[in-house]
Amino acid sequence: MPPRDVDTVEVHVNDRPGPLPGRIERNPMRSTLTRRSLPARTGAAAFAAFATVGLAACGGDTAGTEAGADVEDIVEEEPAADEPAAEEPADEPAAEEPAAEGPFEGPFDSAFYDEIDSYVGQEVVLSADVNEVITPTAFTIAGTDDTSVEALLVVSATENNELAPETTVEVTGTVQQAFVVTEVEEELGIDLDDALFADYEQEPYVVAESVEVLENVDSVD
Repeated sequence: MPPRDVDTVEVHVNDRPGPLPGRIERNPMRSTLTRRSLPARTGAAAFAAFATVGLAACGGDTAGTEAGADVEDIVEEEPAADEPAAEEPADEPAAEEPAAEGPFEGPFDSAFYDEIDSYVGQEVVLSADVNEVITPTAFTIAGTDDTSVEALLVVSATENNELAPETTVEVTGTVQQAFVVTEVEEELGIDLDDALFADYEQEPYVVAESVEVLENVDSVD
């Protein structure tokens, strides 16, 4: 579109009447106001330039950020407040383990005799009176006076010449399940008269490791 012609507007200021008394007289004045319209293309170009400058200014504020980054990625996270450390539970005292049971130690009575099978292979300490001396390496012990248990055979690899009936002794040895003369002879290296031990075949017995005579002790009741 061709540029428009410049319109000229003339404003005429009429001459005022002569000066009034006491006032300064003004000269007649003629003013000319000029209004010029810019071509449409020039105005559009100016707006586009302004918009470009504005975008460039805005673009400078986000320089260095990556495309597609979220606001949460850009804003610095505030350091988390220090939380108090969780208190560790106090160590509870360890439960006391029951003391390991030692060998049976007590009188040869009905309570022991009734449970003798549970002591097979275990060491026991028995106190009792000598019932009968069979050989220097074998004898029997009697139950307490308040029992009617059978006499228990005790054999040893060593001779016990101090023994006599009704002597109170303490026998430390291992309970065995069934007496067999030939097996005991081979195990202990001793010679036994089979006829003397016929009544004890297949009966429980004790292989003594030690036999101690208890002096100045009344017989086991």
